[in-house]
Amino acid sequence: MKFNWKDKEYYVDGLLARQLDTLIYNVKDDYDFVLVITGDRSVRVGKSVLAMTVCAYLSQGLARVGKANRYEIEDIYFDNVDMMKGAFKKPPYHVNHYDEGREGLAANKAMKTMQHDLLDFFAECGQLNHIFVIVAPDFFKLNEEIAVARSEYLINVYRKDTPKMVDLYKTGEKIPVVKLQRGQFEFFDRKRKQNLYDKSKSTMRKNYGIVKANFVGSFTDQYPLGEEEYRKAKKDALARFTKKKDDEKNKETSRDRKYKTMINALAKGVDRQKLFEIAEETGLPKESIYRLNNKITEDFASEAITQDEIESSKKMDEFNMPSKP
Repeated sequence: MKFNWKDKEYYVDGLLARQLDTLIYNVKDDYDFVLVITGDRSVRVGKSVLAMTVCAYLSQGLARVGKANRYEIEDIYFDNVDMMKGAFKKPPYHVNHYDEGREGLAANKAMKTMQHDLLDFFAECGQLNHIFVIVAPDFFKLNEEIAVARSEYLINVYRKDTPKMVDLYKTGEKIPVVKLQRGQFEFFDRKRKQNLYDKSKSTMRKNYGIVKANFVGSFTDQYPLGEEEYRKAKKDALARFTKKKDDEKNKETSRDRKYKTMINALAKGVDRQKLFEIAEETGLPKESIYRLNNKITEDFASEAITQDEIESSKKMDEFNMPSKP
């Protein structure tokens, strides 16, 4: 079906629109809602495109029922901290689009930290009466509180594979290929979403097909906020993410050089107690001493640490420090 947004016509699946209408109807009664859009454990399937359509439809719907609302490129967040800061500055009934694609590149530990922060945030933001559309790579990696308790719907975007015979090389001979088609999704309401999560845990199967979706639908390759604007925003976010990682790496190198300086100064003739006292004074944890034996002497031996100092450093193993910092 068609809907008008910013004086242009866009398309949204009719069955999906009815579900979004339910949120628009209820949010005024002191509710806030979270929708999760995933990509069938794949990439480049169009989940961010569908998320923009969902957000645009919600925005125009809220405006039609008298809830002043906007949805702009600034309302797409690629960092959970930015979203948490931004949401508290917005008026009620706002639509927030969080694209976790960038943070999905991070390690599992970083993802767990991010989800923990989001849970704390959602516990505090209920009075905002906002709608949050969360784009996540994999439903099954979400914390249970977000996947089951906190989110209202799950929309899983998937790719359709269609066998075809085509004259690919223009030789007159057709060969079998598979046409990869974006634009399909399956919808799970709160009950079926919970069944999917629970069944995945009990069967150890991470497969969206183990529970039948409420319905399947399709979506159009459209960018309500503009494709160039979206891609630029995502590229800028990735650049900031990369810079942050580089800065953290440089910071770690600087800290290691501080360790090296201490080793150079203390590697000879310092008893255990004195070494720990100096470590405490310099703000270095005692547990780091063991790591210094293996890492610092190896990384920086060619720069400043002499062979005698390396041998002296190795003797620190006698202190029986833990094998990990």
